[in-house]
Amino acid sequence: MKSIIFLIMMLVMPSVAFAVQEPTERVKLGVTDIISIASDSTLSVEQKKQSLSDVIEKHVDIQASAQRVLGKYWRQASDTEKRQFMVLLKGVLVDTYIVLLEQYDNQTVDYTNETIKKKVYASVDTEIHTKENIIPVSYQLYQRNNEWKIYDFVAEGLSMIRTFSNDYKSTLKKSGVSGLNEALAAKLAQT
Repeated sequence: MKSIIFLIMMLVMPSVAFAVQEPTERVKLGVTDIISIASDSTLSVEQKKQSLSDVIEKHVDIQASAQRVLGKYWRQASDTEKRQFMVLLKGVLVDTYIVLLEQYDNQTVDYTNETIKKKVYASVDTEIHTKENIIPVSYQLYQRNNEWKIYDFVAEGLSMIRTFSNDYKSTLKKSGVSGLNEALAAKLAQT
């Protein structure tokens, strides 16, 4: 009987230990994945975009990001509009990061601080060291289903969420989430 209980514990424990990952570890894994894409010269732009999409799916809580970008409009949107916006936001992130990947030049990242609030919110502070200077970047994470994922990052005082919210504010006021979705889909189709 003891051996059966021990076997069950051995099967369950690795999955539990693996699921609860510390915030800094999540950010390190995400940064490592992005650097590997940036430094792989064999990948085409389309392959890099697909790899970025996979990395975002793995490390970013798109729903948490979308809720914060849309603010009060999230509650007013239909489930279909929400799902469509999350897909489009992921596309915007891929297009944003693909441009940043082209600027990669062997920068290094130091992980300087981790703060956890209310057991479900975390902030991981980093410093990106370039040849010329040091750029502070803070990653904001949310824990859902025992898994930490990034929902925002702040580089040199500029929040991705606030930037997108400000960029989309007039379209949301004028046309709501459906109008924003149409505008984003058209923009993404051009890239």
